[in-house]
Amino acid sequence: MKSFGTITPSSNIIVERVTLAMTRDIADVSPHFARFGFAGPSDTVVEDYHWASMMGAAQLLADAHVDLICWNGSKGGELGFDRDRVLCKRIEDEFGIPAVTSVLALDSLLSSNGIKRIAFVTPFRQEANDNIMRGWSAAGYDCVANLGAGLSDNFSYSTMAPETLAAMARRVAAAKPDAILFYCTNLPGAGLCAALEEELDLPVLDSVSAGVWGALSGLGLGSSLPATWGRLLR
Repeated sequence: MKSFGTITPSSNIIVERVTLAMTRDIADVSPHFARFGFAGPSDTVVEDYHWASMMGAAQLLADAHVDLICWNGSKGGELGFDRDRVLCKRIEDEFGIPAVTSVLALDSLLSSNGIKRIAFVTPFRQEANDNIMRGWSAAGYDCVANLGAGLSDNFSYSTMAPETLAAMARRVAAAKPDAILFYCTNLPGAGLCAALEEELDLPVLDSVSAGVWGALSGLGLGSSLPATWGRLLR
């Protein structure tokens, strides 16, 4: 039995749901979770992670002797991908456990498939979307469209209706991206990806399911996922 631990903010309810759903039929993996305290607005500009919170959550997962730790959060897209690489290195250096993040998993999925022209669906206000566009553009991506729902409270993102998210994806598809990203790990987009891919004829990725894929791939189980979670995760 292999195990992985996931770090998630206290006001997030989607990460655990999606992780458990994605791993339910994989017999030889055990997912575990650690939260750090975070509620209220999440789209304010920050310059770095709160390292004490991050490393404290990682310590709790290390206590369970997990084989890998995943930060299933999207903030690294704004802070810069190198922040997530630093986080992974700090976790490995301190606890001897390899680490992955949702943002780095998304980057891996896109780059390995030669995809650079992307569009974003988010729950955020435009200021936060602008920060995300800057972060992903700095990583070499052509961000051709973004559409946010105008929300700012972290819990509120989880309450968005699937039909609203699907309609937003259809709108950004008009910009002719090579892939669409549901970008926020408290957004219920994972279950929509496969159907939208069929409808729009392009890859649709979700931050949470990408993070789970990254964790499973790090354990050598990435090929265990069925097509129901999206074509690039197979």
